[in-house]
Amino acid sequence: MSDNNVKIADAGAAGWIAYSIATWMAWALLCGYVNDKALIYMAAISLACTIPYLGAAVTQLKLGNLAGGVTWLYFGSFFAFASALNYAIGYFAAINKWALDPRILGFEWLILGIVLILTTPIFMKYAPWTAAVSVIGADVGIICLALLYWGINLAAISGWGFFVAGLFGIVMAAGGILEGAGMKFPMGKPMIK
Repeated sequence: MSDNNVKIADAGAAGWIAYSIATWMAWALLCGYVNDKALIYMAAISLACTIPYLGAAVTQLKLGNLAGGVTWLYFGSFFAFASALNYAIGYFAAINKWALDPRILGFEWLILGIVLILTTPIFMKYAPWTAAVSVIGADVGIICLALLYWGINLAAISGWGFFVAGLFGIVMAAGGILEGAGMKFPMGKPMIK
């Protein structure tokens, strides 16, 4: 017998925390604040980020938010889990002098960037403006990252796009937690009506 009156809380704030960590790690690496010796730590942290992303995805889907749930799901799969594996591969490849062709990663990031850009209007219309600005930062960061893998050096633009994404992601994380406790937090109204 199931209880259809079970209430579920939104774990989206945890997803925003993972997202902010992931984007700021990318910013630090792309802008040269850390070097490739940080990749093994980034791999471990990205693997841990998979958990809150997937928690956010499941709760959003159970709450009926397809756009939010699917976005957290592919973020967990690619921004966290695949990045964890790729960071580890990059770390060990440098040590062991493996011959790799990272251009394939440009295709992954291009697809993710196109999907995120095409769905950005959802964030602009239905989410606080802080979420929309964060997603726009990620749009820039991801597309420039795809081009970086193909030899077009937009590392600084990508990195700073990820910085903006993470900064406003932190606001969304804090706001989500505080609002879940009934406290108001200034995240702003949607950008477009």
